[in-house]
Amino acid sequence: MILYHGSLEIIEEPNPFIGRKNVDFGQGFYLTDLREQAVRWINRRKRQASQKKGFLNIYEYTENSDLKIKKFNGYCEEWLDFVILNRAGSDIPKNMDYDVVIGNVADDEVIVAVDSYIESLAKGRATKNTKLALLDELSFSYPNNQYAFKTILSLNFLKFINSEAFQ
Repeated sequence: MILYHGSLEIIEEPNPFIGRKNVDFGQGFYLTDLREQAVRWINRRKRQASQKKGFLNIYEYTENSDLKIKKFNGYCEEWLDFVILNRAGSDIPKNMDYDVVIGNVADDEVIVAVDSYIESLAKGRATKNTKLALLDELSFSYPNNQYAFKTILSLNFLKFINSEAFQ
């Protein structure tokens, strides 16, 4: 399977322990199988960093039964709970400690809705219906996905193919 990582640099040897911890699936090396999504990420990073050049890093991923993989099917309650735990910087229970996590992205549009839900939770105003309404709203989001490679073991099954420069 081909996966993409949009960046300001060429990354031949990814490291899952670099980068922010409080993101959707926790600290890891993030990729997608949607080329267009990775290109959008390149353009966003270029704007944020006032850079003129970015890179689409291309990898081949070989699934392996030795890996502990969690795959979320769409925006669901389990996905939302996992994202909230990670974004809050909470300690993740050992039974939720994965090599690879696959699922939807809480991108700019989605995170606004998720943050609003988290605020409702903090104020004690969130209900089961609030959560279900949020998940229903998210089902209309632009298609996206992400693969978070969280361990060195997982990177053994990810092979750098090449990169393409984007001006």
